[in-house]
Amino acid sequence: MKLEFDSIMLEFEMHRVLSAVHMACNTGEVVGLLGRNGSGKSCLMRIVFGSMAAQSKSVRIDGQYLTGDYMRKKRIAYLPQHDLLPDSITFATALNLFGVKAERIEKSFPELMGFLKYKPHQVSGGQRRIFEALLILFSDHPFCFLDEPFSGIMPVHAEQLSEIICAEKSRKGIIVSDHLHRQVRAIADRLYVLANGKTYSIQSEAQLVELGYLQEV
Repeated sequence: MKLEFDSIMLEFEMHRVLSAVHMACNTGEVVGLLGRNGSGKSCLMRIVFGSMAAQSKSVRIDGQYLTGDYMRKKRIAYLPQHDLLPDSITFATALNLFGVKAERIEKSFPELMGFLKYKPHQVSGGQRRIFEALLILFSDHPFCFLDEPFSGIMPVHAEQLSEIICAEKSRKGIIVSDHLHRQVRAIADRLYVLANGKTYSIQSEAQLVELGYLQEV
């Protein structure tokens, strides 16, 4: 399956945030999305997912237009930059809501199993982030967006999560954005940078320097 989105325009009071975006993600691959703070990465993910309005947008799977936000949310799972789960439910309830079996969590991060009776605010921010990322990755959606999945988690856990992302791409397409660009670049099969409201397909590190994402060493 192939997810494509383009013709996305987003403006706030005459300030154009997104203007010439084109991205594609196939099942079986991890696509990295990089960009400086404030470039519009989170806005782009939210628009494609359907939780944010835009002046224009086109989202397609295998050439079929997804015209309703409901349809996009049925095909795309989204880990937002901020907390995914409300503090009013337990992690066990969250598993049921996302249709994820506890055995999958136990196999990947057994240390999280002791938290199932707890609510999100009762564990550390890193533990919460890992659990929320696993809910998205283990859901049955064919595509998923991960916005800052490595935020606040220990390096050893970031490596574990990277391995899970690479394993899960065998059954879905995954778009990952994170300020830890080396972590993203290590797992990405293809890479884009969002700069000046536009997406650029990246083939070399020199392009990251040219676009102002990395400083020349």
